[in-house]
Amino acid sequence: MKKYEIMFIINPTILEEGRDAVIEKVTGVLTAAGANIQKSEKWGERKLAYPIDKKKTGFYVLTTFEIDGTVLSDVELKLNIIEEVLRYIIVKQD
Repeated sequence: MKKYEIMFIINPTILEEGRDAVIEKVTGVLTAAGANIQKSEKWGERKLAYPIDKKKTGFYVLTTFEIDGTVLSDVELKLNIIEEVLRYIIVKQD
């Protein structure tokens, strides 16, 4: 199992309770694939570098986890379905 980070941006129109539900959805997708969640940090609402779906801000969340790299493609397919997530990126840690 290798260490990875996922940074995802939640739609800014979603309220605080909804944000927690979206974070739970993403961690649920990760744990269902066999990931060990190590920590999750809410970075808060920040300005985007460019507009996404006519939104100029987004709520950033950084999560560190361990997972077998062979199942990451399945995780990405499931993350693409979550409409509240504007963008995400998964990066392998050294």
